[in-house]
Amino acid sequence: MKIFFAMDLIEGQCVRLVRGDFAQKTVYSDDPPAMVEQMKRNGAKDFHIIDLDGARTGRAAHRELITTLRGRVEGYLEVGGGIRTTEDIAFYAGCGVNGVIVGTRALTDPVFFEGLSAHRNIVLGLDMYEGRLMVKGWKEAAPLALEKVLDDAARIGVMALLCTNIAGDGMLTGADVEGLGRMKSRTDIPVIASGGVAAVEDLKKLKEMDLWACIVGKAFYEGQIRIEEAMNYAD
Repeated sequence: MKIFFAMDLIEGQCVRLVRGDFAQKTVYSDDPPAMVEQMKRNGAKDFHIIDLDGARTGRAAHRELITTLRGRVEGYLEVGGGIRTTEDIAFYAGCGVNGVIVGTRALTDPVFFEGLSAHRNIVLGLDMYEGRLMVKGWKEAAPLALEKVLDDAARIGVMALLCTNIAGDGMLTGADVEGLGRMKSRTDIPVIASGGVAAVEDLKKLKEMDLWACIVGKAFYEGQIRIEEAMNYAD
């Protein structure tokens, strides 16, 4: 299992939100590149970067900063937030991003979704709340059946599924092992677990599930999981 360390960006700062609520923001660094370098010194290799301003407005807001971060990360780097066009996908692919996360546009525009078959680096974001797929910054439910989304994703060649438990995001309540187990049983597409990871025990459980990757965010920033501890569970 890979361990992706999360970095969320608002106005050039490294932040974390609670359940995607912009009113509940904690700033952890005014210098994201320096933060990445510090994390690398402690053993971090792979990163999950989200442009939260882009997610909120639908337009990428941190392209220059993310390009800088790509230059600092030797390992896997995935990026999401405000990626709504093929030009967005091409830009991030062009600067060496390994995984391009798409969610809202893919789940609300069937033509765009089908067009993703032209790309081999797509991570489909599935943001779940009480059994429903959510879009537009987790503000609206998508009128789609999960089973059809999974079937279509497999057909067009999506690289991975980013499965976020919204109820647990930023809450440190523990990984949604049951929900992730159901998701993994429904598809052969590699699954990335996101939301709720609070302790090393969560990483142990997720590794035992043979997931492709999991994201460690607030638990690191709040000192509940050290990078050195997390990397004990990384392939």
